[in-house]
Amino acid sequence: MKKFKVGDLVTRRSYNSDVIFRIQKIEDNIAILRSYRIRLMADAPLYDLIKYEIKDSNKLKKDLLMESYDFIQRQQKHLILNTKQVRKSDLKNAYQEHQVKVLHLDGDRDYLELSLANYRNLNINVKGFFVPEKGQPECIYQYLKEYRPDILVITGHDGELNNRVYHTSEYFIRTVEIARSIEPDLDSLVIFAGACQSDYERLIESGANFASSPQNKLIHFLDPILIVEKIVFTSIREVIPVKDIIKNTITGEGGIGGVETRGKLRLRYP
Repeated sequence: MKKFKVGDLVTRRSYNSDVIFRIQKIEDNIAILRSYRIRLMADAPLYDLIKYEIKDSNKLKKDLLMESYDFIQRQQKHLILNTKQVRKSDLKNAYQEHQVKVLHLDGDRDYLELSLANYRNLNINVKGFFVPEKGQPECIYQYLKEYRPDILVITGHDGELNNRVYHTSEYFIRTVEIARSIEPDLDSLVIFAGACQSDYERLIESGANFASSPQNKLIHFLDPILIVEKIVFTSIREVIPVKDIIKNTITGEGGIGGVETRGKLRLRYP
């Protein structure tokens, strides 16, 4: 059997090498895997793994960064149009935007860096922290008290082990519950929670405004950012139809669901 080590890029033979993973941990000849392009967590026996060879060790990350920038630049056209529509009648009175604060906790360090780059590209005010999924419930109280965000993103990697048993959904659910004990109003604190194949029903029941994944789909790492974008640049006067939120994501129908929520864009004067 070919030797594998933590950090290796691999695919799974039994799934026709459809997804590239990085090995997070190896225990008793079972590898715990985190996807490189989507927010999926999985496990596989070592004999099922195929090492993914690349000539340039930075190529995948560069490709992923370019992919995210290309998509976000297309999204910016929507952002600019949407913001202009909200402010059009108010420009002559010198109204300004009241900045929305976003807190993003991510169980994947690489995805966090890419996410923060894209938040900045969208001119969104964000504080982001790498926190492994298991540690998110323990630190959320302190983060919320310190940063007092308008929008909270709780994400990382997840996956369904078997019928309604998930890798990390319990951590996301507990984190949402703690956040809602601090701020129960769904419009005062807007929460996105989950990753690939997360326990959607329980995340919504625990208090998330938006969550993944109602049809057990794999979601793109940019999806949480695109949800935030829609909320940040929609007026507080408007309730956003959930279908409009879903249309703003890459995964689309079945990957993200949620409840009607007000936008967060406020104007101040002078």
